[in-house]
Amino acid sequence: MSMMHSTMHPTDVNAALINLIRKRSPAYWQSATIGLTPELRPIMALQDTRTLPFAESEHRPSVLLVAGLRGDTTDTPRILTALERFTGTAAAQESGVALSVIVAANPDALSGGDWEEAADNKVDLTVGYPPEDGFYFDATAPERRYLWRWICYQGPDLVVEVALSDDENQGAMWEANAAAAGGSVANTLNAVPERAGDSLVAALGQASDGAPGVIPALRLTTHWTGLTDALRELWAVTGKDADVPPSPGRTALEARQARTPVEIARVLAGRYGHALDPVNYTQGVGISGRLRLAELDPDGTDPTAEIAELIAPIAEDPDAHLEGAGGAALTGVVWAARLADYTGDERYRRLFFNAVDRFAPRPHPEEAPSPCDPDFRVEDMFMCGAMLGRAYRITGDGKYAALLARFLVEGGDVQDGSGLFKHARSAPHFWSRGNGFAALGYAEALTYLPQGAAWNELLARHRRHLDALLRRQQPWGTFGELVDVPGAWGELTSTCMVGYALARGLREGWLPDGEGDGYRVGVEACWRAVSERIDEDGGVVDGCISTGVMPDMRAYLDRAALSGHDDRTGSMALWFACEMERLRRQ
Repeated sequence: MSMMHSTMHPTDVNAALINLIRKRSPAYWQSATIGLTPELRPIMALQDTRTLPFAESEHRPSVLLVAGLRGDTTDTPRILTALERFTGTAAAQESGVALSVIVAANPDALSGGDWEEAADNKVDLTVGYPPEDGFYFDATAPERRYLWRWICYQGPDLVVEVALSDDENQGAMWEANAAAAGGSVANTLNAVPERAGDSLVAALGQASDGAPGVIPALRLTTHWTGLTDALRELWAVTGKDADVPPSPGRTALEARQARTPVEIARVLAGRYGHALDPVNYTQGVGISGRLRLAELDPDGTDPTAEIAELIAPIAEDPDAHLEGAGGAALTGVVWAARLADYTGDERYRRLFFNAVDRFAPRPHPEEAPSPCDPDFRVEDMFMCGAMLGRAYRITGDGKYAALLARFLVEGGDVQDGSGLFKHARSAPHFWSRGNGFAALGYAEALTYLPQGAAWNELLARHRRHLDALLRRQQPWGTFGELVDVPGAWGELTSTCMVGYALARGLREGWLPDGEGDGYRVGVEACWRAVSERIDEDGGVVDGCISTGVMPDMRAYLDRAALSGHDDRTGSMALWFACEMERLRRQ
């Protein structure tokens, strides 16, 4: 099969070849978009379905082939031709290898037609690893960040970089990183140590921040005419009978997954909810989460005395902290009524209502309540749902229920026909955390509001929203920074929020739990993704930085992804963990 004289655009040819090979092995492969280039071209992978969440649990060798890092237009058709030859053989069916492939890791370099190398600023992606900070905005080469994060959190047992040589005399040469050196695969292939310290192969073998564990990796350098034979040799030493062990990266991810929700909640509670400066929901949710955990974990440390001391200045003089506050600050005391129940101290209940009573109707019914943004930003759906819903449950006063229901019903035009929520009326972008805010806000409202016509309307919208989200959930469980853009980086805060909404709805019974409904599968996928991205110290991976309304799609995709300590993501993860624990105990 020769594609060398095709008049198709290279990326179109790549897509055609990917689809062709996928059809050859429909039982094993599905295509996935794992990243985006500066020109918003997709980075595609063929992913073995046996490596996806909830695939069969029996260990099998998981191998990831990475090709096209240098961006040579001839590399992609050659690697695909070799793979196509392999997939039709008996050896492929018998090997037992769960094979995933990135066939064109550098698609912007393939910007010309007829396989001409016409990229103006061709970037070499063979070096520059591990990428540090700057996730995912890099005007030159964000591909490195997408590739690095995806590979580390797939946790294959072995990564093989294919580096095709233009030298006709170049036979197959294998190089091994520090994690692969001395292993049976490297020894059998006579691999020599890899010496380029900042290559993808080398970096995968070295411990680094943000990577759960090292991954054995090899580099195969060969002229393309020897590629098929070299890969056949690789399959022979990585098959099911070769006893290839799980990679340390895979083992670390599985250990994280094995933790129960309450165990992860304890880790998170040790790090989040210990500050409220300034008063803001990003820290207030953490305080609330610590109180929720205390209900679930009676043998743990009672946090009420510490929290009472922490928030004493706010309780003593609420006006000094809340005067002129926006919704984000008012929701920072979402925990106050619960603390009053635990301690019997009515100061905390007065603090809660000092905050909630600052939400007030504006003159016209179609306007959002003060101090919410008149543009009906989705952030306010969470803030109103959390505060006004609780106020109604505590007092039974219909004014709180009416104000909340009116806001969510009148703001319904922010929900697109697809079921997704725009960031605001003036911002037609489906921001990931924005959709998390909407899902969480509706879940809170449905928890507290009385059932009736408005409740039924909100539930119908909520289910339409969750259905739309689950259709766009990434195969590994997260939701993209723009949920409707394949390849957008997976944002963790939104995954926690949507997961919480799913868990709450299943627990309360307003979401059906049948096999064909998809909500149970969706929440378990959310939980798996979240559990993998929380380390032993409560550090998190890829929470979007604080974000106002952005002018265009590119601006959302370029928002920084925070890792390590992040109050917003860690606090929402704590809420999700507590809700997931309640669901599993039910």
